[in-house]
Amino acid sequence: MSCGTTFSGLGTSGTDVSFADFRFFIHDLALVTDQGEVIPVSLDASAEGQNSNVALLDFRDKADVNDNGDLVDVCTAGTDDNPGFKDAVQGTVTLDPAVTIQSVQFTLGVPFDLNHANPTSAEEPLRSPGQAAGMTWNWQNGYKFLAADVLPVGASRWNLHIGSTGCEVTPSELEQGAEPETCANENRLQVTLPVGGLDPEELAIQIDYAALVSGSNLGLDEGGAPGCMSFPGDPECDAVFERLALPWGGEPNTGGNPNAMVFSIVER
Repeated sequence: MSCGTTFSGLGTSGTDVSFADFRFFIHDLALVTDQGEVIPVSLDASAEGQNSNVALLDFRDKADVNDNGDLVDVCTAGTDDNPGFKDAVQGTVTLDPAVTIQSVQFTLGVPFDLNHANPTSAEEPLRSPGQAAGMTWNWQNGYKFLAADVLPVGASRWNLHIGSTGCEVTPSELEQGAEPETCANENRLQVTLPVGGLDPEELAIQIDYAALVSGSNLGLDEGGAPGCMSFPGDPECDAVFERLALPWGGEPNTGGNPNAMVFSIVER
């Protein structure tokens, strides 16, 4: 994406939008052989925007930095290059030349134990204030796993936030040392993408925002918070969750494999 650029004809009403935010966390990156063996990719903890457990991809290409080192005017046309921009993950994996890689897999989200910890003392890129500024989502619910917010032409901001909901342990209980409990709706998405014969060193993963919102009217909000923020009962979430093949409304989602619509493998 390119900040300040208008993207035309999105969603069910063909809305024109510009992006205000587009970031997401991934973990458990791995390669899968044709024999079903899962070979983990070791993330480079020294690379910017990631540690050994999780990476924060940040597609906002423009931002200014204030005297405190904080990003300001993020994704505003005419600003400088965003120093936090990150569209690739750095990692290593050792492969036997005799094995055939059939697919790539990863999980969109933050691991449970890291998702329910104090973000002010977290290791980057999970610290807020820090690289995760704007990605925390009420301590009891952890982080926004995905934030894809747009500014529709002629309409109000339309936010898309995916994260865990129905987390019963309160922030004050966590502060007092209580252990987090499984949330009613974890909303972590495991994505498996067939490589189609491509060399793993020659491929990239593409995310298609237009496909993600293809069943959504970006110029209208029928209730709840603007857009979809993952909360049960929000009418804007049904179509989004279907395209991610995530359960919604207490029922398994029959939307199919998420790579069929939103994610795909492309040649670099």
